[in-house]
Amino acid sequence: MDGELGEDLLTEVLVRLPHKSLARFQCVSTTWRALISGDYLRRRLPLITSGVLFHDGPPRPGKQAYTYACASPSSSAQDGVEDRGGSGVEEADMGFFPCHATSSIIDGCNGLLLYYAAPAAFHVVNPTTRRWAALPAPRQRTLLSVLAFDPCASPHYKVVCFARWLPRGACVEVFDSESGAWRERELDFGIDTDAMSATMHCSGAAIHVLAYSGHVVRIDLAGTGMACAVTALPAPVSYRARAGHCRGRLRYASSDGARLSLWELRDAEGSQSQWALKHELGVRDLVSCDASGTCQSNKTFLFMAFHPEKEVVYLWTPGKLVAFDLEQRRVVGESVFGSDREGAQLIQIWLFPFSRHLASCLA
Repeated sequence: MDGELGEDLLTEVLVRLPHKSLARFQCVSTTWRALISGDYLRRRLPLITSGVLFHDGPPRPGKQAYTYACASPSSSAQDGVEDRGGSGVEEADMGFFPCHATSSIIDGCNGLLLYYAAPAAFHVVNPTTRRWAALPAPRQRTLLSVLAFDPCASPHYKVVCFARWLPRGACVEVFDSESGAWRERELDFGIDTDAMSATMHCSGAAIHVLAYSGHVVRIDLAGTGMACAVTALPAPVSYRARAGHCRGRLRYASSDGARLSLWELRDAEGSQSQWALKHELGVRDLVSCDASGTCQSNKTFLFMAFHPEKEVVYLWTPGKLVAFDLEQRRVVGESVFGSDREGAQLIQIWLFPFSRHLASCLA
């Protein structure tokens, strides 16, 4: 069959298949596996968009505080072509995971979810392939747990558990799926721990943590010492601030409620690193105005994520996830959450390409 279709025609067929089908079809033949895992096909595929929803209201028995959902804008919208039809957001069916009802989602990263059940039961779950893995219990009681996974680099992931805070650092335990074991480390943040926020961004082999002192702390997960590096930010940190990567460079989004400023770190590895202002957005850029110039100023927008490869950002307004093209200065995609989720708040989203590492993770 491979020879009959030819690689060009087979590629055109594969890019039109759902991601879950691609994950399964890697087993058809070596030709299919090579095409599906290749960079060319990955660049042709639309990004996978996923999110974690927070449901308002008091906790109830059997109710998840966080719910994993998939926002599915059309491929044309993800390529920067306008799609204002308002694609929906589909809550993922996690019934395949036997501990879903007895555990809580505490974090997620690029398609993987981290579940926890007291006193020390951790599971990592892949909703795309419907696989999961139980982690051995860490030695210490954990205060905060973070999942780090880069589907473009490796099928392996890490779980960082903060066990004890120090005046300028923390004692952590790190689980590496490649070794299957925990290791203990002591971190030196380089700034007072009280300044560290809970806003984090995982990229490659590092965690970037925003600090209210006006800095971002990079925690290296690749090195054995987990070295930390502190970089001053161009604007103060607030609950609206976010860090992310676009085209391989660290970016920072800062908002005062009326304007959104987007900065990019130049020469991050060198001694002359500095922030450059890339874009600024105001309410008139983001909402429609009538003929008299009056805008819907009651609209609120919260920055959520950078597109990893294009000048597109994703913003949350109540009930809707909006994709905004910074070069065309217009909304190019919307994902509607629906009337049944009017009280929902979007906590975090990830945008990442399909890859063989995502498909083979937890295999």
